[in-house]
Amino acid sequence: MSSRHFVLPILGLLLVAAPLRADPLGHDDRAASLYRDVLRVGDGGKPLLPLSVLTAQDHIEISAGTGLRVLGTGDGQVDIRLPPGRAIELSAVAGKPGEVKHYVVLAQAPAWDFETLRAQKLAWKERGFAVVAQGTGTTYSLAGRMFDTRQTLLCLEQEFADSNSAAAKAQEIGRNFNVDLGVHHVVAVPPSAELVLRERGGSSVEVHARDVLWFEAQRPSGKAAALTVVGVRKGARSELDLPGRVYVVAGRQGLEVVNEADLENVLEGVVASEIFHSAPDAALRAQAVAARTDMLAKVGTRHATDPLAICSEVHCQAYRGLERVSPRIAQAVQDTRGQVLVDAEGRLVDAYYHAVSGGHTENNELVWPGRPQPALRGRTDLVAGAQDLLAGGATDDSVRQLLESKDQSWAAASGMNAEACRWRTERSADELAGQLKRFGVHKPVKALTVVRRGVSGRAIALDVVQSDGSVVKIEGELRIRDALGGSHGPKGLRSSLVIVKAGPAKDGVPQSWTFVGAGFGHGVGMDQTGAVARAKAGQKFDEILLHYYAGATLAKLY
Repeated sequence: MSSRHFVLPILGLLLVAAPLRADPLGHDDRAASLYRDVLRVGDGGKPLLPLSVLTAQDHIEISAGTGLRVLGTGDGQVDIRLPPGRAIELSAVAGKPGEVKHYVVLAQAPAWDFETLRAQKLAWKERGFAVVAQGTGTTYSLAGRMFDTRQTLLCLEQEFADSNSAAAKAQEIGRNFNVDLGVHHVVAVPPSAELVLRERGGSSVEVHARDVLWFEAQRPSGKAAALTVVGVRKGARSELDLPGRVYVVAGRQGLEVVNEADLENVLEGVVASEIFHSAPDAALRAQAVAARTDMLAKVGTRHATDPLAICSEVHCQAYRGLERVSPRIAQAVQDTRGQVLVDAEGRLVDAYYHAVSGGHTENNELVWPGRPQPALRGRTDLVAGAQDLLAGGATDDSVRQLLESKDQSWAAASGMNAEACRWRTERSADELAGQLKRFGVHKPVKALTVVRRGVSGRAIALDVVQSDGSVVKIEGELRIRDALGGSHGPKGLRSSLVIVKAGPAKDGVPQSWTFVGAGFGHGVGMDQTGAVARAKAGQKFDEILLHYYAGATLAKLY
């Protein structure tokens, strides 16, 4: 890096010899736009998706084997170049966390679903709540097709200054009306900081910028190149190799690193994190299409208070950069490039997937509030010739027969993930009581009764009978799992496809509980382990997808 000191005040970027000045061309607006513009279209119509990879970092180190470009505006107008082998360190000073408003979400639906929104608004007003509408999501165009991910959130009119207060109110209302309520966050003032860039082990020159800087590897002969990014927090180092471009932006608790890359490059890392690497090619391709569809359907609906589209955790898309990408996974992504699932109205399918269905997938509206989606109907997922014990309806007796019989699901046929296909866990009375307290159960539990099941056999309504005879009702697949012990850990319920067995009682109160179950996850959409078995049996990737997302069609966007 040159040791000359020069000033670039109009872009909010300068070397240390000069003071910071106002930015008439709107560098501040560039930082603020990261909270709004969550998808860009690059060369050749390729979608570029900003995905969080490191959060709340004390400082960042960046290098590239082909040489590093530091971009002051993200568009190349300010371009500082370092030769191969040179690296930078980036830290922040004078940071301000910004301001966020918090709202309790009473209900939500796609912005175009006026019928659901009207009905929900009326229902909550009749319960005595003042309701205000908030928007999330966006519209965008790819290959001349418009997509609309906008959601309307019906929120409690009251604003909360902190997230904990909003969450407590959501839990209070949720307990009173036996529903799961969330919290919506709105950025009032974005976080800010002065970013300080130094060449690591090099000259004494410093570069200062407000709020955000972009970085990418130099690309000799037009070839793609990767960045090596190291985040440091409280002395712990996290290293990632990332494709494309990254930007480092001031966050509420430190520096945030966001990978802005060709969606197809990002998708390679997503598929590597979501499915067995030994899976047949057809299963890898099916996973690639489902994940691509899911990523595009989520654009603008997550992380409203963050300068990015989605994060790298499981609730968005599991992603660890290029860490685990194999040639077969890269090829599966390339072979399905630009392909997505759309419904009969041309909208992107909410392409949910899960580890193991247990032999039958589930209807979306029985797991999460919302209108039934034709492509997300629960379907039997048994090998040819197997008896469908749920064909006459998912009752306690039919579910018991299913769990006591040989597992003939496609997932079981894969020979993989056996511990998720069928399982058993136990809880003591004290363990169960501790878990149920936050659901309004404060007396010893006398009985647990599943009063409603979904088409897959998953429990979606549960009565908890207390020792005094009073009943606490718990509804929702995930809510039931949480109430009975969570979804993970050695005693977790991997799904709510369970039968409940009471242990020996003392004074009429069982002292232990046994849960015998099948499947892992919510059961909506594609069974990932089942997809592996179907591919092994010779099914093509489109056959697999159109089984799990019935009525959908494949469309190529780019």
